[in-house]
Amino acid sequence: MIIDMPDDETGTGADLVTPASGRHRRHIDDSFPEPTAGMVLHRVLAMSARTFLLNDLGDEFVDTSKGAGTVDGLTMTMGTRPLWAQSAVESLAGTERRPDRTERIHQSRVAMRRIRSNLRTFRLLLDPAWGTTLRAELAWYGNELGQSRDLDLLAGLISEKGPETLESDEVVRLLAVVDWHRGAVAEQIAADQAGPRRFQLTEQMMILWEGPAFTTKGAAPADEVLPVMLQRAWHDLRGAARKARKDPSDVHLHRLRIRLKDLRYGCETLALVEGGAARKTAKAAERLQDKLGDLHDIVFSIEWLEDLAAEQVDLADAAERLAAVQRDAAIETRKGWKRDLKDVERRWRRLQG
Repeated sequence: MIIDMPDDETGTGADLVTPASGRHRRHIDDSFPEPTAGMVLHRVLAMSARTFLLNDLGDEFVDTSKGAGTVDGLTMTMGTRPLWAQSAVESLAGTERRPDRTERIHQSRVAMRRIRSNLRTFRLLLDPAWGTTLRAELAWYGNELGQSRDLDLLAGLISEKGPETLESDEVVRLLAVVDWHRGAVAEQIAADQAGPRRFQLTEQMMILWEGPAFTTKGAAPADEVLPVMLQRAWHDLRGAARKARKDPSDVHLHRLRIRLKDLRYGCETLALVEGGAARKTAKAAERLQDKLGDLHDIVFSIEWLEDLAAEQVDLADAAERLAAVQRDAAIETRKGWKRDLKDVERRWRRLQG
């Protein structure tokens, strides 16, 4: 049996390059099962669930009966890696708990986005009601954590660009306002993490690790089922791209970014069995997604500073000057997005052909 393997996968088989596609392929012992759609999706969901749990948990115990701390208790509870995850030792790389709180929040949010996107793109592999409910809960908690990230970005903006534009006392006062909001958000997140809704989300993550119940489509070969389901993500992206080209407003570009995420994560999942073409499409989508993400962050900072200027007269002038700097940054960040979009479209056509 021969399956495509990502460039970062390792194993004992010998690499082969087919003349037609140039893709790396690897001989796998015939006793190893052909990857099904469910096996591949399970691997992606399991790794993301592990990343989320290790980085989002605080000081509470996962299982007090085992007398272990959060991380050790979680590792003991989760046990052996699921079947498809066992096909690559390094599949757990990057899922470790990060030492910095800001980075832990970032990793948790990325993991949740990946899960939400895959649940949407490949929803026919799972119970639709369960998947929809879980996506809603992930959106709720992701928005909670997002408030912390937004304030961290604001603090970084004021610290980095403030001294070039503002007086030193204005920088201090702006940072004080942001720090006050950060404290309030941190308290809310701590309450969320200790609450029943967050506990139920942990239980759902454990289901993703152990293996959710797949529909009959989950037993079908991955390279037959996943590409068909990914078409929905492309259709949605194409619609968002048309609107953005016609009217490149901040709202339309933000919606385009959301659809790029779905295509990116879907292609990354498909790349586990399809290889290079899917991976290159994912990389192209990621590049534009990051560009539009930077724009979204800048737009948020402008809106926040404008609101602050309206609410606090004593800081209005400082906030407006810093907002002007961000407006210039937005103009620069917007440049080239259509070119990057064409690259995504070109990569997609190659994947299809």
